[in-house]
Amino acid sequence: MGRKVLGLEIRETAVTAVLLECGFKGCTLLDQLFAPIIPDDEGDDGLAKAIDFLVERLKPVGATCVLGVPTSFLSFRNLSVPFNDQKKIRQMLPFELEASLPVPVEELVFDFEAVKNENGQDLLAFIAEKEKLHRYLALLEAVNLHPVQIMPAGYAATRVVAGMMKHDNDYLFIDTGEKQHTIYAISSGHVRMVRTFPVGAGGYPVLRSLETAVKRTLAALSDSTGITFNPWMVYAMGPKSDLLTSGKEAPRLLGIPVNAVEVIRTFPRMTGVTNTPQWISGRLDIALALALMESESIGGINFSTQRTTLQYYWGEYRKSILVSAVMVFLVVVALLAGQFTRVNAKERQLADLNNRIETVFKDTFPEVSRIVDPLQQMKVKIMEAGKDAGGMAFSASHVRVIDILDTLSRKIPASLDVAMNRMVVGMDNVMISGDTLNFNTVDDMKGRLEGSEIFKSVTISSADLDKSGKRVRFKLRLDF
Repeated sequence: MGRKVLGLEIRETAVTAVLLECGFKGCTLLDQLFAPIIPDDEGDDGLAKAIDFLVERLKPVGATCVLGVPTSFLSFRNLSVPFNDQKKIRQMLPFELEASLPVPVEELVFDFEAVKNENGQDLLAFIAEKEKLHRYLALLEAVNLHPVQIMPAGYAATRVVAGMMKHDNDYLFIDTGEKQHTIYAISSGHVRMVRTFPVGAGGYPVLRSLETAVKRTLAALSDSTGITFNPWMVYAMGPKSDLLTSGKEAPRLLGIPVNAVEVIRTFPRMTGVTNTPQWISGRLDIALALALMESESIGGINFSTQRTTLQYYWGEYRKSILVSAVMVFLVVVALLAGQFTRVNAKERQLADLNNRIETVFKDTFPEVSRIVDPLQQMKVKIMEAGKDAGGMAFSASHVRVIDILDTLSRKIPASLDVAMNRMVVGMDNVMISGDTLNFNTVDDMKGRLEGSEIFKSVTISSADLDKSGKRVRFKLRLDF
């Protein structure tokens, strides 16, 4: 089951919202709304009515809300720090910025975007007034909306568009509004500068005014931070983007073409109709970007005081999480490697034993051509041989071969130097032959075997020296 995500953008003159239903396969555009703020109302009444109308129309019950706020009460600072630890940067940022801020740091909330340099990190700090944030949050909580992410509205669009364009060239992104334009300088997918400028008269005077301000800002950025920015394209988005992109001639800023960016409406993981007049006006694009920040888990600036989103914890504790994950991974790999090695060793031992068993079976029973289970087949063969040999008896004496072998092994101890090389079993006698050390040993064997229960008599058939003269060859006849 999918979850709903509400992208909510608040401007000075209107509220826009886009409602998505998101799942593993992507997002579906459920509804959208543009609600102007009535200027005649006092205080926040006009904004409250617009939010009430939005909730009544879209019914975003249970939706995850991402709030985009105007940049009119935000400040931005560029600075560098000589270390990379995100948690440490967050702790020292208020003290580093305190001297350049017009209000006490206790009344502000901070976040930052960091880009690594040779000596540490370049930071772009985003600073918001708590009082004005709380003003928006109070209005939203009154209609049971609790934003998990709060950020400059145009910032969300820069992050989503940068991910879709996937190029490393520098470019400018302009969030156009009724009273002011906010310019974002993007380099290698990172926001390196943000500045807000008032809007003059319509048409090209707006571009000329912006061009002068942007030139001064980029020059100051290079002088103060050493960041060199060379844009190759200018993109405009928002309800007043036509001020910068329309005209008889192709509009240009800093000698660079200015293009209305509409690519966000064709986000590849989103389905829905985005070609209606309300969408074509450009008023809903940034609200869509806000919703995509949450649905696609795109990290970035977050002024939320709750700080419970996945993006925040990833940014805050990324180093510790990565180190822990690597350690866990290495431990798991070591355990699996040890287990794999042990299993392989046992498999090799088992294969070696099976080969040895099969070799012994082939040598012992060469007549067997089909070998399925050599161990079991060998057991069967041994049992059959035992029945045939151990149970064989001669009609005249009822003496078994196994009894003869048992008597010979018991009566002729290993201490006697005797080498038997032949045994012939007849119906009533056994003939054994071999060689030994001397004649006395032959007599000793004869005496030992005569004392057995199964032999009636033992006769030395022959006993003489071999050709070397060192051993005595003998033949014994053992009668039953």
